[in-house]
Amino acid sequence: MRNKQRVATMGLAVAASVAVLGGAFAYFTDYESKDLSARAGTLTMNITEATEDLSNGLTIINPGDSNPLKFTVNNTGEKSMDVKAVLTVSAPQAFTDDDHEYKITTKDGQELNGVLSEDKKSIKYTIDDISLAGSIENDADTDGSTETSHVYDYKFAMDEDAKNNWQNVTGDVKIEVFAKQHRNTSSVGNDWTAIVEKN
Repeated sequence: MRNKQRVATMGLAVAASVAVLGGAFAYFTDYESKDLSARAGTLTMNITEATEDLSNGLTIINPGDSNPLKFTVNNTGEKSMDVKAVLTVSAPQAFTDDDHEYKITTKDGQELNGVLSEDKKSIKYTIDDISLAGSIENDADTDGSTETSHVYDYKFAMDEDAKNNWQNVTGDVKIEVFAKQHRNTSSVGNDWTAIVEKN
């Protein structure tokens, strides 16, 4: 009986020591967190007020005629952008090398610098880059501009020396506008070629 009491007492002592030792390992804790996020800005644009009738209401164009070709590019996004406009004039027959029968000119009648395709059936005019501010990025120094739109104002002309074989020949103009972010911290995207080829 005494042995049983001794075992029971030892058991209580062990339990007590475990409780004490367990209490010795207790420590204070604390925790705090904060979630952060950043939303990527938008880079979007549109073309408005584009000329729809290259004959200026006549339905036809004659040698020597020069009609308005006008359009506006608007930055509708938040980020500032660099814009490159490319105008392509095409016809179903070959243009003359040095005196294009259909062409795009300044308002004063000077033909823009164009590149004639190998088959000579299209001329590509690449306009100098411009910068447009966004709704958020609109600092003149950092973003290149405070303006969010730009008007391109040219003329579509038929050369006065166009020969008889240009009778009843339709000339078409394609307007393409490419944009890339103006605030570019990476070397990727500085080259327009990759951007133009992607589209």
